[in-house]
Amino acid sequence: MATMQLDDDIGAQARFNMVECQIKPGGVRDYRLTLHLSRLPREAFVSSELRDLAYADLEIECLAGETSRHLLTPTAFARLAELADVQAEDVVLDIAGGTGYSAAVLAGLASTVIALEAEEALGEKASEIWQQLGIDNAVAVSGALVDGQAKQGPFDVILINGCIAQLPEALLAQLTQGGRLVCVQWVDGASKAHIYRRMGDSFASQAAFDLSAPRLASFDPAPVFEF
Repeated sequence: MATMQLDDDIGAQARFNMVECQIKPGGVRDYRLTLHLSRLPREAFVSSELRDLAYADLEIECLAGETSRHLLTPTAFARLAELADVQAEDVVLDIAGGTGYSAAVLAGLASTVIALEAEEALGEKASEIWQQLGIDNAVAVSGALVDGQAKQGPFDVILINGCIAQLPEALLAQLTQGGRLVCVQWVDGASKAHIYRRMGDSFASQAAFDLSAPRLASFDPAPVFEF
């Protein structure tokens, strides 16, 4: 399989700086995660004109045709991924990770990653990048983000790449026993990383820490009309 050709010397130094100067100071301690972040070329997932910013602590818009998705900041994504506690045997549902980067990171930690996007063009572009990088355990699917991907579940981990106003029960139902869902949720005027754990037929939730992420409008509650 062909391998994407990038400037490895520059990329390696940039990845080292990202991990040592942003992600670890941001509180991330998971060795498997930081090791994989230090090896995966983040610049492969952004357009050529933005590659100089690939490792900056910024949200970067990534385009596929006429649609786009924002790449979370390195620290925000790493903190969510660490919160999910991904294990080598896990099956992961990656929601709204249309840039392909989050699924690529998770694929280095888990057994299988299903990457769900609303627009097929995003998944197609991500798949091309994964193929060039030799990543063969991530699969892109398209559909409504709020519906998840029940037919390929249940999942040990569900990670939502963005800030949501409301968490659909349909996603919680797709967790395995002991499964974890992590997201950024807007509650009482603040955005916080949340983790939900399935225990039998019930779910425990915890607000873990303050975290900013791009808003995912498809998770907004339906408007209520008053007459």
